[in-house]
Amino acid sequence: MERPHPMTPFVQGWIAVVGFTIFFGRDAFEGLFNPSARQDAGPWWITLSFLGLMVAGTAVMGYFSWRFTRFVIDDDEVRIERRFISHTSDKIAFSRIQSVDVVQPLVARLFGLAALRIDVGTRGGKKIEYLTRSRAYHLRDYLVTRAHGERTSVDDSMNRAQADVLHDLSSEDEVIVRATPLNLVLGGLLSFEFLINAGALLAILVAIALTDVPSWGLAAVLPFAFGLFSVVSGRVIGQWNYTLARTRKGMRVTRGMTSLVSQSLPVDRVQGAVISQSIGWKLLGLHRVEIDVLGYGVTVGDNDEAASNILLPIGSWDDVLAAISALWPGFDLTTVPRHPIPKRARRIRWFDAHTYFWGTTDEMIVSFGGLLIHRIAIVPHARVQSVQLDQGPLQRRLRLANMIADTTPGPVTLACAHLDETVARELAFSELDRMRRARELHRQQKILDSFPPPSELEANASNGAMSDSKNDYRPDDSPNDTSDWDDDGFAGGSFSR
Repeated sequence: MERPHPMTPFVQGWIAVVGFTIFFGRDAFEGLFNPSARQDAGPWWITLSFLGLMVAGTAVMGYFSWRFTRFVIDDDEVRIERRFISHTSDKIAFSRIQSVDVVQPLVARLFGLAALRIDVGTRGGKKIEYLTRSRAYHLRDYLVTRAHGERTSVDDSMNRAQADVLHDLSSEDEVIVRATPLNLVLGGLLSFEFLINAGALLAILVAIALTDVPSWGLAAVLPFAFGLFSVVSGRVIGQWNYTLARTRKGMRVTRGMTSLVSQSLPVDRVQGAVISQSIGWKLLGLHRVEIDVLGYGVTVGDNDEAASNILLPIGSWDDVLAAISALWPGFDLTTVPRHPIPKRARRIRWFDAHTYFWGTTDEMIVSFGGLLIHRIAIVPHARVQSVQLDQGPLQRRLRLANMIADTTPGPVTLACAHLDETVARELAFSELDRMRRARELHRQQKILDSFPPPSELEANASNGAMSDSKNDYRPDDSPNDTSDWDDDGFAGGSFSR
């Protein structure tokens, strides 16, 4: 068993120390230059003594928390032991690991440290805080390899090409797409959120100029000004140096300016994708791609260190096609047939009916639509959990209906909207057959892929090592982190008509 890095208590507790210093040391600092403030605050040494006790207490708590935290990675599992105050033991079998991320907050990055985040299907996952950067990368590679059912050792992982400090890329990784800083800035300035805040701010400034109430006007301006800044800064800082790369064991996302997040993307857990383009981005031909991933839930912000649902924060149409093709090899979005909605739908969607289409292929169901924010939702038939028909009162009068394909919680919502009610009903029933057939084909293919090729079978048989083959089919090794997920990464759902 080994402990995290000795600097872990400082990296975890520095923000508390700074907070205590600012809160309790403010009055003592002011008292040095202002006698009246010093008299109101009491003797300065009492404040500083109390501050010292708080800082010392935080340091002692952090030390003992580190002292009684250990972890071990053996041939079967990862075990994290915490024995300070209460005893907790997290045991993670390799077969339950879905992805392994390396997170480097700003302070940890300054000291060359990184946290290892192991995703087992629950929001947040399990963490080992903190390790040296190289140690975290080595263990990440080892755990990802073992999670794929291959036999290896930590020493073998140390001999592989290691990641770059700024991008977490090695010579073995293949870059699929990058998000340039210029696109991030332009995307923030032309985003729907920025334009809404800018419009509100402009209206308030005009109102202030036409009236004589500057006191309330200033208070109203500040929140919108801060909102404008946060929209742009959040996207730029959180997605700086964004890189989507193909690795030996899947795909990896690297992002962040101050904090560097290296996220392993569990491709077999991706349930769907949505490509969005706001009306401002349309001028520059920019798009954004988000995905539904089992266990991630709703999407998080651009500047969040947690596991993100963002596949591509911003990019051209070619970047979108490259990212989608890497996610689902063999699928070409440009070949999906586009079926328009009936002309009578323009009575209720007179301004954007021309943007609504739907289409299906052997593997996917796709919906298109939206004017202010145009969205293209893509869901594999094998990932659809249930289908439903929806019809509002105006749609009923026009004999229209929506066909909705349900997936797991996330940013993807696939709705083939405003279809002819007969077409919507036929599409819903046919989708039930497609999803059943696709799941069965996927399971059969997984079983076939799990067996080694004939040449390897003969070699293993001659060496008497049949059972030790790294490609042995072992149903228990498939990720199965919650009771309603099956071995192939499908969330349990109903087939409803």
